[in-house]
Amino acid sequence: MLALFQFNYMIISPSTRIGAVIKDNPKAIETLVSLSPHFNKLKNPVLRRLLAPRVTIAEAALIGNCPVEKIMDRLVLIGFEVKTSVKASDPLPHLANDHTNIEPVISHDARVQLAAGEDPLNAILKKLSGISPNETMLVINSFEPVPLIRILKAKGYLISVSKMEPELVYTYITSTQIENQPEGIETAATDDTGLFDEILKHYKLKFTELDVRYMEMPRPMVTILDELEQLQSWEALYVRHKKIPVYLLPELRERNFKYVFKKAESEVIILIYPSYACN
Repeated sequence: MLALFQFNYMIISPSTRIGAVIKDNPKAIETLVSLSPHFNKLKNPVLRRLLAPRVTIAEAALIGNCPVEKIMDRLVLIGFEVKTSVKASDPLPHLANDHTNIEPVISHDARVQLAAGEDPLNAILKKLSGISPNETMLVINSFEPVPLIRILKAKGYLISVSKMEPELVYTYITSTQIENQPEGIETAATDDTGLFDEILKHYKLKFTELDVRYMEMPRPMVTILDELEQLQSWEALYVRHKKIPVYLLPELRERNFKYVFKKAESEVIILIYPSYACN
């Protein structure tokens, strides 16, 4: 009988995503906000949907200038369990400190969009796609943009961070070769009608249909990500879009979703499904 009253607590580690923590227990929002003013952005539903799934607990510690152990301890107080034998080390080593010879050709102040409750990632990636090899872009923010750094380092960009003041961080992003393009700018290579039909057949009627063709930006992306939060593990999302949403694609990969699409006469139909399905 006692087994009926046992609870399955979520086990967390420094690599656990903040989005997963909040989804398991929404009280985590207030817990994080109490640790650093940088986490106030989690109170904004739009920014929370966009940003929280990108950031791990260890990365949040860097953003909030708060020891990762302290975050973990506070989360334990609201019911989480910590994975044993995990070292809470800096997960994001990067180039540092020497900015004397760096002359950015373009800059972007992400603080403006964040203050307006908007996600600056798309604008940063779009500007970055226009720079040439060995040129540098400067991103200005109030914290170290660790999810962006992780994405771009994986693509071969050189990253250097300078904390000018407690609330002023300069991130220098240097392109190293012409084929380097940030995720989200790449041309999607999954226009495969046969694969689309095969996956659609696999799901049969186990999918949610969503039409975002007539929504103004950035509502399509926000709406799709919101629907994916509610998606069950056995379901897929069937999206009718007016174009290929290239800025959405890296978000899907970050959140462990796969996608395939087919082009119709006046629209693009995208099927989004969990990455562990259809294997």
